[in-house]
Amino acid sequence: MIQTIYKELPFEKITYLERAEFINGEEQSFHNDLTASMSKYGFRDPVYCYYNHRNWGDKIKVIVGNNRMVIAKELNISIVPAVITNFKVNQFPLEGRVLKTDDEIKALFHLPKQLQIRRDKNGDIDQVMAPHFPTVKQHYV
Repeated sequence: MIQTIYKELPFEKITYLERAEFINGEEQSFHNDLTASMSKYGFRDPVYCYYNHRNWGDKIKVIVGNNRMVIAKELNISIVPAVITNFKVNQFPLEGRVLKTDDEIKALFHLPKQLQIRRDKNGDIDQVMAPHFPTVKQHYV
């Protein structure tokens, strides 16, 4: 059974991608805007993670929110709000608030109402996504 939960996790429990172009200055304006926003508001939206996915095993892997994780590290943010899809809940349960409806998930995000919840063929939550990627100023400021 697949289950999606909300949980606040210690920073060090999450694996994330550090995109070279984001950390080496190629996207400095985006980096600066995101840093300013997170300095002022903290983690406004949870990151979206997979746990026990066939590609990442027992790691809690960020699927959406990698750049926010980079900034969180720079700002020494120690607790990360996360929506986690656990692919093997029967074998490796995670305690957290179980999210069963799209409205419960949407309530966690500060995004436009167009936020989409994509489900797989079994009806399980596959991904939480915006219909398009907003700019930092649209989304965070």
